[in-house]
Amino acid sequence: MQVKNFPFHKDAAAVPLILAALIWLVFGLQQWFGLDGCYGIIPLQVDGLKGILLSPLFHADFKHIASNTVPLVVLTFLTFYFYEKLAYFVIVFGWIVSGFMVWIFPAFDFMNSTIVSCHVGASGIIYLLAFFLFFSGVFRKDTALMAVSLVVVFLYGSMVWGMFPQEIFGKYSDHTISWQSHLAGGICGVLLAFVLRGHGRQKLLDFWQQPNYNSVQEEELWQRYKAQFPEYFLEEENSSDEPECPFNLFYRYRKE
Repeated sequence: MQVKNFPFHKDAAAVPLILAALIWLVFGLQQWFGLDGCYGIIPLQVDGLKGILLSPLFHADFKHIASNTVPLVVLTFLTFYFYEKLAYFVIVFGWIVSGFMVWIFPAFDFMNSTIVSCHVGASGIIYLLAFFLFFSGVFRKDTALMAVSLVVVFLYGSMVWGMFPQEIFGKYSDHTISWQSHLAGGICGVLLAFVLRGHGRQKLLDFWQQPNYNSVQEEELWQRYKAQFPEYFLEEENSSDEPECPFNLFYRYRKE
């Protein structure tokens, strides 16, 4: 029995679901075993280095993980669908580098500079993928990819405000948003989009723009065709003495 092919690579469906299942599994372990310690990133603290790998898997509460699940699945799917060969590198490299960027940010709070922050949540990865998808479409100038960029802006354009400290908007809370993670993820996404713009899917070129296009060979094939079917060109030869249509002159000029 022949199995029908999926319209997209299986990783585009599997990886987002695996990531979502993983963060929910960790959240379940947090609730079941009462893991109250900080497993996230603690800036400039040796103990906080483990959070570079672990922080995207841990979440503060149900609202936190619920708000991250859908955008994580959607953006991971789009990344694998349009950038299959780059997706793993983008996620793994961006995961580590953005986490390290958060770790080197000073631990401070606008209201109390003595607070030691603990950054958890997958929102840094979400910002990484959102900014990568948007700027990849812009840098590559591919119509389909730019359409994806517009979809990302439509769905998650308001995310940009999460890259700034909420205190500047007059919002104060005991569970502040990790704008450092958002900012680091966004920066990594832009840099990866720029560095990888020449890799993976590229803008489709017309056949005469292809690197292996041979105009001499095309001309030889055209001449052989004319020699094999001369009757198709008798009218063209008989009308060669007549004034040529201005449109034909213009077309020939453009062609040459």
